[in-house]
Amino acid sequence: MSKLIQLFNDIHLLIEKYEQIRKEKGDNYNLFQVINMTSDETRVHSAMIADLLNPEGLHQMGDIFLKLFIRKLEELFKLELNLDYGDAKIVCEKYIGLKTKDKEGKDIGGRIDIYISDITNHIAIENKIYATDQENQLLRYHNYLESIAGENKLLLYLSLYGEINDLEKTTGNNQIKEGEDFFTISYSEFILNWLEECRTKAIDKPLIREGITHYRNLIKILTHQMENEKNDLIKLIKDNPKYICLLPKYKDAIKEVEISLYTDFWTKLENAIQNQGYPIVKESFDGYKYALDKNYLRKYYESNNCKYQSVEFVVEGFDEYRLMYSVQVDWRTYYGALIRDNSNKIIPLKDAYEIENPKLKTIISRIDEMIQNSQNEYHSSSSWLFWKHTKPCINFRDLNDGNSASHLSDMNKTIERITKDIIDDIGVIRKYKSNK
Repeated sequence: MSKLIQLFNDIHLLIEKYEQIRKEKGDNYNLFQVINMTSDETRVHSAMIADLLNPEGLHQMGDIFLKLFIRKLEELFKLELNLDYGDAKIVCEKYIGLKTKDKEGKDIGGRIDIYISDITNHIAIENKIYATDQENQLLRYHNYLESIAGENKLLLYLSLYGEINDLEKTTGNNQIKEGEDFFTISYSEFILNWLEECRTKAIDKPLIREGITHYRNLIKILTHQMENEKNDLIKLIKDNPKYICLLPKYKDAIKEVEISLYTDFWTKLENAIQNQGYPIVKESFDGYKYALDKNYLRKYYESNNCKYQSVEFVVEGFDEYRLMYSVQVDWRTYYGALIRDNSNKIIPLKDAYEIENPKLKTIISRIDEMIQNSQNEYHSSSSWLFWKHTKPCINFRDLNDGNSASHLSDMNKTIERITKDIIDDIGVIRKYKSNK
């Protein structure tokens, strides 16, 4: 045990050393972290990438960054895209219609994060940092590309490490195949290497170069690529045989700490919610993985496919329906409202609008108003009346995301803030009671 403690102490000293170096050099200053927008896919990542790709972007450097991007795609996937750079258009959040099915029963609609096109070429990019995959999302974009005329069509899924969060969900149970109908690219390699090339091209444009540098450093932070610190940590362990022998215990200890923090989070949150007078549903069933169910607790860390664990409670009943509030985790924590019937089946949003219950209609109307007034915070989906990320948000699969580790180190304050936000939401959606 003393050797393991010494290893932790040595690692801590090394991290403190680099923290001091970053402080002295000013490397801790990152504009995206300052404004707390490190993982906002739409307003930060898609917007930044789309503007760099845009020949008419604010960088005013023409199509130079776009050419670098297309060349890297051609090299990676052995393609000849033949994009007409003089006619190239870049659209961020391209709207392709309502999410529905066409006359042939195909899933269509949505918003494509980044869209590159000329007259005959079309490249659609789905951009994921930590957000969950939507139902049939890649399938819908694939169907859109198939429905339009064009010489070359390419569907890309961009994520931190080139991994798909929920393959079956986004592809409609594998109706389209990776490597055939769509391809994956990563921030950790593809985007980071592209940004390095862009930065080189902007060497004589100080503001543009530094803007790209800030964004490049953000990607390095998100993908754990702060080279010097990582390399010294590796050297510290490799150069000490006694530490190499401790690696299994070290890894196991870290895992157990993470599982314990995960358990403490849900336990404290459950107690806080119940203290507000809302009993938690403590039995798992089809479509509900109770977060403190012993069958799921450890599996969250043992399998990336074990996700969507949650705690739910009834806000109000409406005949055979119940308005539920759910706190759930995929990679990051989020919460919101949904409707279940008395058999625990989730009622899809489109069907919820058809329920003939005046009180429920009033609540749904208030939720629609919440979403319209704060579209960057509140969202809806096929199953959720609304959802949003928790305040503060915890990424249990990557404690380096934002201030996740810091929030867990101050657990009581974090639970207090999340609980208050939940109660505030409920106060808004139940406001009709006070108007009687």
